[in-house]
Amino acid sequence: MHFLSKRLSNYTVFSSVLDTFQHVRSSGGVSLFIENSLASHVHTYSSLSSRLLSVDLYFKGHVKLRIFVVYIPPTSDQSLRDETIDLLISTLSEAKRLGFHHAVCGDFNIHLDQFYPIYFNQPQIASKRIHRLFNFLLLNGYVDFIPVNFSSTSLGTFHHADLISHIDYVWSCPLLKRFLLTSVIFDARDVNFSDHNPVITYYDYSFLSSSIKPARAQQLKRHSRCIFSFDSVTPSQWDDFSVHIDNLCSISPTIFASWHINQMCEYLHANIIAGANAVLPARTVDNDHTPKLPKDLKTLIQHYHFLNHVLHSIKLLRKYLHTFSSSHDRKWSGYLIRLNNIFNLYKSIFSPVLVLPSSLLSYQTDNFNNLLHTLSQASKLLRGLHLLKEKEFQDSSIKAHLESRDQNFDTDISSFINSALSRSCRQIVLDRVFVDHPTTPQLLTDLKDISIAVTNHF
Repeated sequence: MHFLSKRLSNYTVFSSVLDTFQHVRSSGGVSLFIENSLASHVHTYSSLSSRLLSVDLYFKGHVKLRIFVVYIPPTSDQSLRDETIDLLISTLSEAKRLGFHHAVCGDFNIHLDQFYPIYFNQPQIASKRIHRLFNFLLLNGYVDFIPVNFSSTSLGTFHHADLISHIDYVWSCPLLKRFLLTSVIFDARDVNFSDHNPVITYYDYSFLSSSIKPARAQQLKRHSRCIFSFDSVTPSQWDDFSVHIDNLCSISPTIFASWHINQMCEYLHANIIAGANAVLPARTVDNDHTPKLPKDLKTLIQHYHFLNHVLHSIKLLRKYLHTFSSSHDRKWSGYLIRLNNIFNLYKSIFSPVLVLPSSLLSYQTDNFNNLLHTLSQASKLLRGLHLLKEKEFQDSSIKAHLESRDQNFDTDISSFINSALSRSCRQIVLDRVFVDHPTTPQLLTDLKDISIAVTNHF
């Protein structure tokens, strides 16, 4: 690491403290290189063990990012392996409790593709101690974005002799996974520097500034914000929106392709927002506005997102056919259970109920085109049901508010006036009262005495 740190002057290196006493075979340690422009945000770093490093970065808007770097020893050193896994689970739980955006990366020396079928089909075995790390990660919503160019036959994260495997991961917590873009393996075999290939995972940089706007709005005492009314957009408005964005994106494709992926995302994001502000309908809501959805609609939306996730995976598989391996089939067996549940749950719109293959091999002959068509149709049907249910919910909500308004007008005119004038309930809480009596002054702290004194005073 000293060799690298001296040659990468634009990076700051953070390393774990070596432990050469208890585990002689596993004393190498781990390090994290952070680009200098981001290193200034490092608040603290901790060497939790010789095999686990934690680095905290703080950004504006109370955004806290914690990065873990881990090396889990192989099964030949089972004692240190168990110790490292237990420590990692404990520190991840602590990061989650403290509200950190966090990710853990490194060499896990564990094969996830072997665990997936156990996790989906044999939950009792998956919960056993030997599988506790992956079971913890999956149960708590962590995501490892499988590199798009991973192939069990040609390109993995670890190469040794004829063995190709995927044992290096970048796991993102539920807060961070929303900003995942993609992941690739950098083929470094020609360098002969290591038997591992680096995994490069890209994130949308906007999460570092996503909390700045609300904080700034609070600082400027802005009590409302603008949201887009996507449910009321007409087809012609979508067309105008598309044309407007095309006109805004005037950069040449050659220059765009030369940019870093984060710069691409920022450029597209800025133009999409500009186009939306110019064309799409919007409305003003309170800063604390959170649309409440009924449970069945929430479930429908979750199923729709899952179906799109599977659809996206199949699209990637069709695009990179050479990456197809038995691991995809094992994942498909897990997906299949939930997909069949979805089709049965909403069988009224899937007529007849769609039947999917138990193996992806049967669809490999036509480059997954038939499967892609089936899932695309299912996604469209589920999307239609989603829009219908959402419209029904909006109509019922409007009707309920109108009825409440009419009832308040008849029975509670004060509430009606407060609602019409957008008045909010403002109150103070008295936890002590000083009675300034000429001869016997008193300090009241009992809530009942305070209530009586305040009533008498006013």
